[in-house]
Amino acid sequence: MKTPARLILLLLLLHWLPVPLMAEPAPVRIVSMNVCTDQLLLLLVDKSRIQSLSYFAADPAYSSLATLAQDLPANRGQVDEVMALQPDLVLTSAFSASFAASVLERLQQRVERLGFAASREEVFAQIAQVANWTGSGVQATAMIRATRTRIAGTTQQLQPMVAGKKAVFISNNGIAFGKGTLQDDFLRSIGLRNIAAEAGLNGPAPLPLELLLAAAPDFVISEPRGVLDQQLAHPLLQLPALQHLHTRSLVLPERWFDCAGPWLAEAYASLARQIRVSK
Repeated sequence: MKTPARLILLLLLLHWLPVPLMAEPAPVRIVSMNVCTDQLLLLLVDKSRIQSLSYFAADPAYSSLATLAQDLPANRGQVDEVMALQPDLVLTSAFSASFAASVLERLQQRVERLGFAASREEVFAQIAQVANWTGSGVQATAMIRATRTRIAGTTQQLQPMVAGKKAVFISNNGIAFGKGTLQDDFLRSIGLRNIAAEAGLNGPAPLPLELLLAAAPDFVISEPRGVLDQQLAHPLLQLPALQHLHTRSLVLPERWFDCAGPWLAEAYASLARQIRVSK
């Protein structure tokens, strides 16, 4: 029985076409050595795939998802403890545990590093990046969509209340957040002027008291008061000279800006609630 010529041609084409590569299987033994990757793991993957999180993961002062991390093993970013877990993926920050991460790579471990997000778009990109590393694209897409929608809705409410006014984030030791920070992007997105950026500050940097007083911001945003008040921004904010400016003090946890995640939407919502009350 003769083979039809068209079938022969098809078989030849299939023989010479490149064979597609099999998709890399999603990692099932994941270790995180940084609080930012801790939180995204908790949101994107099943706990059964998480071998260990950083010791900051269960601390509410640093993590927005501390309660979810209570029952998971913690690590301090040491090479020996990570290797003992036999991970197929290690996540960390580009700016923390760098020595341990380099050693783990030399030991043939897969290590992925997450940077700092300096804008809303970088927040969404980092969520998508962790999802790509962990095979959690569906979860990330839904999270990003919901966060975008919530931020957009709150922004519409905030802009008429604050557009054109001046604000500044003040952290410990008088550190303010200038250009190239998520805090600056946050303020500009709702129409607020960032006096730190206007003063020429780039990134987190000290803001001299003279500049703060001269700028006379309408709002000063700081970390909630706690046991470390004497080391944080609150003593500065109690200065009589600043009180005479009738500046409103608002409170937003810094952890909402330190790590990429859907909690950024809560920063917008919290600011809207506080401004409504203070009007």
